[in-house]
Amino acid sequence: MKLVYLFAVAVLFISSSFTGTAMAIDAVASFGNVIGDVHVIREARKIPGRTGLILNDQDVVVTLSRSRATVIFRDGSEIRLFQDTRFVIEKSEESSTGTRKFFNTFKLKVGSFWGKFIKGNQNTQISTPTATIGIKGTNVSFKQANGKLDISLSSGLINVQNEENSFDLSSGNQMLGITRIGSLGNKVSSLPYRINIAADNKKFVIPKPGRSGEIEFSIQMVDTVSGKNVDRSGMIYVTVEIDKIVFPERIILNSRGYARVKAKVNPFQTADYRNGQVVIVAVMDSEKAMDVASGSETLTYDVPKRATKTIRIDVNTGEVR
Repeated sequence: MKLVYLFAVAVLFISSSFTGTAMAIDAVASFGNVIGDVHVIREARKIPGRTGLILNDQDVVVTLSRSRATVIFRDGSEIRLFQDTRFVIEKSEESSTGTRKFFNTFKLKVGSFWGKFIKGNQNTQISTPTATIGIKGTNVSFKQANGKLDISLSSGLINVQNEENSFDLSSGNQMLGITRIGSLGNKVSSLPYRINIAADNKKFVIPKPGRSGEIEFSIQMVDTVSGKNVDRSGMIYVTVEIDKIVFPERIILNSRGYARVKAKVNPFQTADYRNGQVVIVAVMDSEKAMDVASGSETLTYDVPKRATKTIRIDVNTGEVR
């Protein structure tokens, strides 16, 4: 599902400028999965959203009713925008010295999204009309509406600041009804539910060229305290670090909060091999499920000793294939 490393190489060929100790690159992200009516506002132009479209600094991404879009950034971080959302990619900079690191500034004007921010690779600040949030490596959801902000943190640690206070929110908690002025600590409560995703076999075999394989998963919503299943239906979004593991586009929990899913495994290329493991994250695909924490599963595979790296870039559009 992801072409993170290919995309990171591709954008370097598009446009770049240097400021201080960081390198600002206009092309900072690309669209992954796009559903419904999504568009990008760029310098007063309205561009239809589509899978693979390159996104730049200052782009405004808009999703309308019953629409969703995934934005994939150069460091591997990912944002899933839900319906009726207006999201601004204000700036993304890559450090030009030392270890490769990204510095991002985003703005959520209205609406909601879920984000997976890669620990150690980036430092992100998200501003809303209500508060400012500092992120270093987390799995978190936001909803900004009617002058209030809700935050749901599945993993990691974030800092939340309004005009009067600052608060560090820890994993497994939510903050509801945040306002521009007022206390933050009294807005905190535990997330009542979470998604469990489990593979039948945690180690898989990478198929040979021309072939494919399958991995079967169980996905279930459970109570975070008792661990018992929750009778609640809803759509599930699954994100994978490697695009050679492909889940069905439409996954729905049944009335018992349960689903069985088969993911297709395609042959790997060299760019797909990493440290012999891949993390899969499942999250409720709706702004109405802020009370449900995401879940993850780590799979392992054998890494061959040698392979050849390849890059696939459309020279006419700049899209990564």
